Amino acid sequence: MKRALFLLLALGLAPAGQAAADTPLAPLQVLASHGARVSALVVRLDDRKTLAAMQPDLALTPASTSKLYVAAGALQQWGADYRFTTRLLGTGTVKDGVLEGDLVFAGAGDPALTTEQLFVLTRRLAERGIVRVSGHLVVDAGYFGPIACTARDRCHSRDDSRNAYDALLSSAAIDFATAQVSVIPAPTPGSAAAVHLVPFDLPGVDIVNQVHTGPAGSGWSVRVDRHTTHGRDTLIVTGKAPAGAEPHRFWRAFSHPDRAAGAQLLALLASAGISVDGGMRITYRPATGRVLAALKGQPLWLQLRRMLTWSNNFMADTLALDLLRTTRPPPLRLAAAGQLLTKRGRAQERSSGLWGKRDPGLKLVSGSGLTPANRASARDLTALLAAMYRNPGLFPSFLGALTVPGYTPVNMLKAPGQPAWMDAIAAKTGSLDEPHSVFALAGYARLADGHWGAFAVLINGSKKYEVPLGTAIDATREALTPFLLKQ
Repeated sequence: MKRALFLLLALGLAPAGQAAADTPLAPLQVLASHGARVSALVVRLDDRKTLAAMQPDLALTPASTSKLYVAAGALQQWGADYRFTTRLLGTGTVKDGVLEGDLVFAGAGDPALTTEQLFVLTRRLAERGIVRVSGHLVVDAGYFGPIACTARDRCHSRDDSRNAYDALLSSAAIDFATAQVSVIPAPTPGSAAAVHLVPFDLPGVDIVNQVHTGPAGSGWSVRVDRHTTHGRDTLIVTGKAPAGAEPHRFWRAFSHPDRAAGAQLLALLASAGISVDGGMRITYRPATGRVLAALKGQPLWLQLRRMLTWSNNFMADTLALDLLRTTRPPPLRLAAAGQLLTKRGRAQERSSGLWGKRDPGLKLVSGSGLTPANRASARDLTALLAAMYRNPGLFPSFLGALTVPGYTPVNMLKAPGQPAWMDAIAAKTGSLDEPHSVFALAGYARLADGHWGAFAVLINGSKKYEVPLGTAIDATREALTPFLLKQ
């Protein structure tokens, strides 16, 4: 444990006493001594033996480790190979290449539906010989109905956004309800960079380009803000980009995902040679019609991998609403989806045997963890992991969706020179900054004795001590590494 003591001193955290540095999870105990609230548990899965614990039943804000419950629930509901199906419907007959009626884009809650997939869908429509729609393009978001914002960031995103994580929810959204902005530096310093939407410009979206090209190798300092006035989105792109560098893409939440989906679909229909006489309208009452084209999305196992790797809030809360949709008709509420996740998550936790005769304390109001109102303890998360470990049909897909620090494009957990940490865990992170700092990590580990283990660490700051994210990550890594299989 000398390394743990050295780490804490280097971080400016004096240990509560030498005794604390000689006990399991000592780095976490030091954080607690400075005012942080910590819940931690490490168990060996084969015999459910507790290897280390620190207030394991203390319910804290779990942030994005909440997404583990969405992943587990989705796998139980549909299985790893399930694919959501998106359809184009016609409300009238097709005669001489003309659909005499409306063309309905029936969103079905596919969390990863993309412009590229809609390109294929519109080409399938063109293959039927349709060249004109006499009615409207109807964007049907009635599968969920209108979804009210419940998180502070999402509510703010209706008017302004400089992020992608606060994307608004809809069963008909595409590209995670975000705009993709490409910034292309000029070849020589001093010139303006090129800025445009990907894959094409959209009516109702303006771009203000204030990006200049700096010297080669000077680094990127680009900011993208979206402001909305009278229903029109304006993307203001400012800063500098290095001369000759490869283009960078930035994602920002749309103010109205259904309107954005319709605009993109109209553009795709036009590129396929299909005109729409009546323009676009949006409905939140499930439409009917004859299926003219259909497309199956990515398999669920791949969607879960993307959701957990990038901690995609839109995907997580969309999947939570998809789960709720299997139990009731629209309109749906995210809070009700959270209640369903809580009920099913508690049932999974009880099956693990880690709670004994006690009831789990899990409480979820969203699937993403974007809101700080979610509550879970280290025992909650570890029990969920243990339950999935004992499900041979689902465990491989669940495990495969988690992040191994040495094999991920995300840098948060990487620690070069520490092979046990880089290779012996597969986990999900979580972080928030409201109302106080939050860091959470939960996942599986290959233990020093070669067995499988599960662990969870939740660190919530307080008015007394806001824990810096780097400090929380380093303390968690230092606390867990002694339990890991040495490489």
